Amino acid sequence: MMHPPQGTLDLLTVLKAAYPVGSIYISVVSTSPATLFGFGTWAAFGAGCCLVGLDSGDADFNTAEETGGEKTHQLTTTEMPAHTHDLNSGENSLVDAGGALEGAGGTSGYWLFDLVPLITATQSRGGDGAHNNLQPYIVVYMWKRTA
Repeated sequence: MMHPPQGTLDLLTVLKAAYPVGSIYISVVSTSPATLFGFGTWAAFGAGCCLVGLDSGDADFNTAEETGGEKTHQLTTTEMPAHTHDLNSGENSLVDAGGALEGAGGTSGYWLFDLVPLITATQSRGGDGAHNNLQPYIVVYMWKRTA
């Protein structure tokens, strides 16, 4: 049996070092890493979730494998932006158009009116509160080698 030269590593030793227990392997191929690499026990991970880098300063993202977010979210009244709705009653209202009118007996005044649609604002609704808009996630450690 032939042995590798002293001081060299075989591919299996390198792969085991590159993927210790707890590593994440990402691929677009559905074959299990156990089959591809020939070692280890591997399980599907994070189905339907995205990966988020750990952020120790944010309670939502400060623990590896922490999950959160929701696929859909129904806004509550307090989460909706504050707003009003205009209601057009379909009726007309008289407004002063600023014209002069000669009255009976020689009196005069500014009593000329125009018909305009009557529009009424409804009561303000919504509390302007933020709503949870996170995509489904699962937190993992991601490291960037810089040197």
